Amino acid sequence: MRLELNESQRELKSRLREYFARLTAEMAPDGGRPDYVATIRRMGEDGWLGLGWPVEYGGQGRGPVDQMIFVEESHWAGVALPLLTLGTVGPAIMQLGTPEQKARLLPGILRGELHFSIGYTEPSAGTDLASLRTRAERDGDEWVITG
Repeated sequence: MRLELNESQRELKSRLREYFARLTAEMAPDGGRPDYVATIRRMGEDGWLGLGWPVEYGGQGRGPVDQMIFVEESHWAGVALPLLTLGTVGPAIMQLGTPEQKARLLPGILRGELHFSIGYTEPSAGTDLASLRTRAERDGDEWVITG
């Protein structure tokens, strides 16, 4: 199967390629790797981190192909992205977060100021989330954790 980009997607690809070339030249003028935190914050200032996020949360509301173009162009430029934060944590907060959490966390993610990581393991499951046995159950005002 061969996928062809439409005109808008080709323009985005060209624009991003130019953007990342300028960004890396500015953030690493010696030709080395740019500083991750400074680069992500700059991308946030420039409005690129929310490319695929809904407009209501400060994003550009673009679709999956545009998001893939963004990821690929950053890859070819050698610019690491906070993919877990942008693609997993942010959307989870959008869907499940309280209004206060959304207001407090989502803007910081889009500015490149908040970064998340996820750690999980169990002795009998390792990192296989489907095999986790630990459970948390509400008991009145407390949570009881077993497993």
